[in-house]
Amino acid sequence: MAKITLSKLRHSYMPNPKSPADYALKEIDLDWSDGGAYALLGPSGCGKSTLLNIISGLLEPSEGQILFDGKDVTALPPDQRNIAQVFQFPVIYDTMTVYDNLAFPLRNRGVAEDRVKQRVTEIAEMLEVTEMLGAKAAGLSPDNKQKISMGRGLVRDDVNVVMFDEPLTVIDPHLKWKLRSKLKELHQKVRATMIYVTHDQTEALTFADQVVVMQDGEIVQIGTPVELFERPAHTFVGHFIGSPGMNVLDAEVRDGGAF
Repeated sequence: MAKITLSKLRHSYMPNPKSPADYALKEIDLDWSDGGAYALLGPSGCGKSTLLNIISGLLEPSEGQILFDGKDVTALPPDQRNIAQVFQFPVIYDTMTVYDNLAFPLRNRGVAEDRVKQRVTEIAEMLEVTEMLGAKAAGLSPDNKQKISMGRGLVRDDVNVVMFDEPLTVIDPHLKWKLRSKLKELHQKVRATMIYVTHDQTEALTFADQVVVMQDGEIVQIGTPVELFERPAHTFVGHFIGSPGMNVLDAEVRDGGAF
């Protein structure tokens, strides 16, 4: 696992940005400790996926650095960053069995077969899919397919970070709470650094120990779920966190009171 540091990070999709409005990501300075559970929370278009792609190496930032345990990885391609990513839609091989799907990331790196069996068995037990190991992945329900996709991200024990990009989008609402609970349980067991990207406050607040709230390419507040809910430091956070959101009234302070 690794401590992740984002230093003076900015990104624009324009070749010659001239003003802050030209940047999809304004300046971001952020530290994520080794082994923590974090969420990037914000509405569509706020810069969450851009930031995730920069951390994973799919996108090189216009300015700034990404450091894993103090090592600058800004220019490194994804395969040299030692990361795992779980996407919105399950990434599995339908023609393979569940066992072979979970084993694939390890076999692809030349891991010994006895170690492969040990890790696949451990992850299958955590995900409660042991009985499915011999089944073809094509016949699984969407929630079980996403469980296997999560397992493929977690089966390696040498990753710096596991990143989840809105992994419950395609899951039926009545099953989401089960997978949210399972993901939290998995983090407590494997203690990997996990970053969860979502626009859903319930997902972010139930999974993460610390939530980074973004708006228009900027971080507006970082805090625990309780801190964000009870002490929002920005009107956007007050509106966005909670159902219904916080009421905000125009007022002025004078004579020792608010009017």
